[in-house]
Amino acid sequence: MEVPLMVAVSDAIIAPAMCDVVDPATGAILLSDQTALTQLDAVRILPQRRWVFRAQWAGKAVFAKVFVGAQAAKYASRDAQGVRWLTQAGLATPALLWQGHSADQRASVLIYAAIVPADNADVLYRTSSSTQGLHLLKQLVHTLAAQHTAGLVQTDLHLKNFLLADGKVWSLDGDGIQQATLSKRQAYRQLAELISKIQVLDQHAWVAPLLTAYDTARGWHATLPAATLLRWAKQLKAQEVERYVTRKIFRTCSDVIWQQSSQSVQAVSTAGGLHLTDLPALEVAMHVGQVLKPGNTCTVAHTHLQDQSVVIKRYNIKDWLHGLSRAWRPSRAASSWRNAHRLQYYGMLTPQPLLMYEQRYCGMRGRAYFVCAYSPWPDAQAFFQQCTDDAMRERVIHQLVTLCYQWSLLKVSHGDMKASNLQVTNQGEIVVIDLDSMQQHRRSQMALRAHAKDIRRLLQNWQADTSLYNALVKSFSLIYQDHTPLRLAGISL
Repeated sequence: MEVPLMVAVSDAIIAPAMCDVVDPATGAILLSDQTALTQLDAVRILPQRRWVFRAQWAGKAVFAKVFVGAQAAKYASRDAQGVRWLTQAGLATPALLWQGHSADQRASVLIYAAIVPADNADVLYRTSSSTQGLHLLKQLVHTLAAQHTAGLVQTDLHLKNFLLADGKVWSLDGDGIQQATLSKRQAYRQLAELISKIQVLDQHAWVAPLLTAYDTARGWHATLPAATLLRWAKQLKAQEVERYVTRKIFRTCSDVIWQQSSQSVQAVSTAGGLHLTDLPALEVAMHVGQVLKPGNTCTVAHTHLQDQSVVIKRYNIKDWLHGLSRAWRPSRAASSWRNAHRLQYYGMLTPQPLLMYEQRYCGMRGRAYFVCAYSPWPDAQAFFQQCTDDAMRERVIHQLVTLCYQWSLLKVSHGDMKASNLQVTNQGEIVVIDLDSMQQHRRSQMALRAHAKDIRRLLQNWQADTSLYNALVKSFSLIYQDHTPLRLAGISL
């Protein structure tokens, strides 16, 4: 994403009053025509650039985009122009009801009609069955094809930028709409970008029918192999995720509050309910908590921080030599923070990352802390020992191997596949913990070797349980289409 992804914000941390043009006394935005936006509910934010509010205006439910900063007028004009182009092309988009400025002239404001009731395509996709999900994506592909036929390009392709209502797909975010005539290759690259927004298993399963749907909508004969489109989609997704986990979550954005001083840096999730903290508070919380894992290099405790049940993982410095070796490298807390967000971005389960804290001395790193929500579920070893429901046992085996297969497709390795690092929910889903060794590899051969090592370590957990071991091996052989990593892991098929 060239433009930082906007997501729902936590009212507890980013409130409408934090927007400079909101009147702190009334909680409203007074407009240049003396009307006002009231009942403001912050939905999205791009720091120092744009706020999106759900609001009331002239007795109507609306969405208001409030542009601030030196280029506010430019971005507002571009957004309004994109909506006009969509409307002229006959494509459904929320009506622009008002365009102007705040009364103090500090912001440019666009007011759009709220489409009610409507479903966001991202939410629909995440909650749909496989059949429903494919139908939804075909609808989005038809809309994308219609945009291209009209000479329009949506430069910020996200499922969140589409609504479904009245049996139609509504295109949002006029700011991302540009006029352009695309070559076939450019059009297919846009299609790959849309496909990149769905989960990797769905990418593999749906790429061919989605390509056919696009070709049919454009009246084209098939000219691009589905394998090429899939490769593009996976590359685009990997690039998007890498930008997110290496840049966005290490600065203030919709998802994170970032604070840096000469003595510390910390990142706090806006969705987690915690606020900025300090070193004494973290140490006190660990002292009064239950130690889950003592150690020289790492101490883990279950405790309460700001009235939340959390797990704090403190990465210790053993001695001056160890401290010197860690001083200039990203901390293991930062790695856990990054990888927890990576898994969440891919739609995989891990305890909610809440806070990352590093001590600093003249720019050098010292002790570091990673705080996540407490996960009460049993680990995989305990689950299989206690499980008496054969159907649930089979479901968890399938979920576990499917998770590994997703990692294989994404070139992700965990690095420590002990059963204690895999928890099982009461729905049979897998929650992954202990992420400081996780990597997403660029090179296929390195990814393959690391993945085979993960599989070997996973199976070692149940070498003494022949029945479970054989069930896992059978599931691996059925789910993996390419058995190369299984053979490298020493599995006899």
